[in-house]
Amino acid sequence: MTNLNSKPTFLYAEDDLDDYEALKEALEQINPKYDLAHAKNGSEVIKYLEEERGPLPCLIVLDLNMPIMDGKETLLWLKSQPRFSEIPTMVFTTSSREEDIKLCQSNNCTFFRKPTLYRDLLHVVQIMLQMCGEPKG
Repeated sequence: MTNLNSKPTFLYAEDDLDDYEALKEALEQINPKYDLAHAKNGSEVIKYLEEERGPLPCLIVLDLNMPIMDGKETLLWLKSQPRFSEIPTMVFTTSSREEDIKLCQSNNCTFFRKPTLYRDLLHVVQIMLQMCGEPKG
């Protein structure tokens, strides 16, 4: 479903609905002026971006471990597409593997481990908003 209103949107690729709902709740608590679009895997991210008729998302958040097309494949695809390569991208994962962190660093991508505490999730959402261009204040 295409969102035609003018709210800035995060696109969150996450196959775990609980993780998606937690981020959505945190975002609504901090700044309800943003929408959170949901993709269950990388192929849904591509479909969303290629079919989107409104503005592109101001941030793409990728889980690494997803079915069909994982976060690594999605990140590499995004960075290979001139139209989408400049969209700020964050990998948001349970992984702490060095090669995952290095993949992010070499592809101009921010890496965050998923926090276990809600207050830490709120902090990460603040960073996401800054990446999206929300003025600090």
